[in-house]
Amino acid sequence: MGLGRQIFKHTAIYSAATIVGKLASFLMLPFYAHIFQTKGYGVIGMIDASLGILTVLFTGGFQMAILRIYHEQEDHRKELALGTGVRLVWGLSALTVVLPILFSSPISRFALGSAEYYPLVCLALVTFVIDVAGQSASTFLIIRQKSLLFSTVGLVRLFLGLSLNIWLVVILQVGLIGVFISSLVSAAVSTLIFHVVALRDHGFGFDRQIAGSLLRFQLPLLPGELVGFLGRQAERVLVRFLIGLEGMGVLEMAYKFAPLLNLLINIPFGRSWRTKSIEIAEQEDAPRVMGEMFTRYLFFMIFVGLILAVVMQDILELMTPQSFWSAKRIAQVEIVTTILTGCTTFLSFGILYRKETKIFTYVKSVLTPIKIALAFTLISLWGLSGAAYSALIIEAVTLVWIFHRSQGLYRIPLEYRRIGVMVGGAVIIFALLDGNRYEHFGPAVYAREYLLPGVTGFLQGTPLGEWKSGKLIHLFRMKEGLVVSLFFNMLASMMFLAVIPLLRGKKLLPGQHEVNNA
Repeated sequence: MGLGRQIFKHTAIYSAATIVGKLASFLMLPFYAHIFQTKGYGVIGMIDASLGILTVLFTGGFQMAILRIYHEQEDHRKELALGTGVRLVWGLSALTVVLPILFSSPISRFALGSAEYYPLVCLALVTFVIDVAGQSASTFLIIRQKSLLFSTVGLVRLFLGLSLNIWLVVILQVGLIGVFISSLVSAAVSTLIFHVVALRDHGFGFDRQIAGSLLRFQLPLLPGELVGFLGRQAERVLVRFLIGLEGMGVLEMAYKFAPLLNLLINIPFGRSWRTKSIEIAEQEDAPRVMGEMFTRYLFFMIFVGLILAVVMQDILELMTPQSFWSAKRIAQVEIVTTILTGCTTFLSFGILYRKETKIFTYVKSVLTPIKIALAFTLISLWGLSGAAYSALIIEAVTLVWIFHRSQGLYRIPLEYRRIGVMVGGAVIIFALLDGNRYEHFGPAVYAREYLLPGVTGFLQGTPLGEWKSGKLIHLFRMKEGLVVSLFFNMLASMMFLAVIPLLRGKKLLPGQHEVNNA
């Protein structure tokens, strides 16, 4: 099987599990939006932002370090790379959260305006340690391309977390703490499975030389990641203090959709592609392969992003109270920003492969103060929208800068004509469809008058029909036009598939890199 099909096969497996899980989560979005309102979403978002500084220290960087160092080792030492990485992450992350847990009350008072939220901060910190340890152990499955097993564990985690959320938040009505308890339990279960599977094959060995290599790869990333974290979270913090927790809640709702691109495309693709790109990097035809792979990757990112952007207004008005509807344009801008971020990650291959990770630190150190100043200015002028536009501008500059530096280390020839056609087509389709309601469109009228009543009748016979004495069904009936609009906007977005012929290039490394067992 060619490399292209192999990569996207595993990407599809990773994504399929995520799609099922996120679909289930989105069915719960109306419950959470009506229960927590904007202030509750603001609390969740602010805790995530506050703990993000820890996440950037241990997640992507350490996993990439394990992948990179693993492939450098001789066969008899490869198992030590994983065991060493897992033990290193456990130790460092556990030490890191001690002080924040001890000072959780002051942290809660400063970030959230009240010390009453300190138990949520503690739960989030413990969940963080368990989660990053699980991610480091899961690297074994990524290296071996065990995408089916990896996705199965992900599904177990998603459905366990969703079930606990329904039980604790909707049925028992314990409030925000139910969200954090469910996250803790589901993270613990998935981490346990990853450790059993990975360490059964690789053991729990530790090697000081490998530990040193892992730290030498990771440490140059840390200053840049920390500075980058300040830049990424600047708009959240500024909104919290300039506008308030309610504004933070709206911003958090807007930021809830763009990460779907990461969950459905970017992260699954990265799990398949990162280890393979390192394996093939020294092959003669590898740069061309990477250029064509980027075109295909960007197609899927733009396709999913376009659908999300077109249906954003329908989703918000259908599933959330009116206080969240102003999140539409912010969410659409954030989708573009996320696509640019994905491009930056892919096109920074040369920097990572040549281990010149200090370049990230330099770029982020220069741009972060600019972003904070820009965010403050734009939020002061435009309110919540300014937060999204400041992030977009800085991400575009980051992409150009990182791409230029990475090309100097490992040149990837891009297919600019194909990329231009894809981007142009997406812009045109979005301009045509954004805000469409199909009120007088014949097929839409038929669906609204003859098909939706059957769907409503079906929902009445389910547990959803009994929630709050039929309140959800009442809301559904009131918003039948939005359901129809959502469907036809998604259908019309499929016009973007017309660019698929552009993706037909040479076969990617035919006959090489046969698929490992899924």
